Amino acid sequence: MRRRSLCVVAAVLALSAFANTQSGRDAAAVTIACRALEVHTDPELKTAVIVFHQRDQAQASELAVLLRDHAGQLVEIQGDDGGWRSARLERLKSAFGRGMLMLAAPSPIAEHSQFLMRVPGGATPPSP
Repeated sequence: MRRRSLCVVAAVLALSAFANTQSGRDAAAVTIACRALEVHTDPELKTAVIVFHQRDQAQASELAVLLRDHAGQLVEIQGDDGGWRSARLERLKSAFGRGMLMLAAPSPIAEHSQFLMRVPGGATPPSP
């Protein structure tokens, strides 16, 4: 009986995860062009930190909304090699319009380089 209950619970969790994945695919991702201000990597801790802001001044208010609404969430960044990697987004409270990304080292972004950041599907597009 216990084994049967575990199988039912596992099936329900799998279906729930599948449904969330499918609905996330249907929603459009929000993407913004950014520029790295600082990049710090700690090989011992296997961590990279990127301090950044928007690439174009016209998107400053959009980035501010993304930082406010999605702080602490996972986002994706397009590295210098063109591939996408997951990173944790944080808003720097001490520097208006600046964000911080935390991810596994090595950093796919070089200091002062431009990159794309996207909030995966399901995000509400920012309205300035």
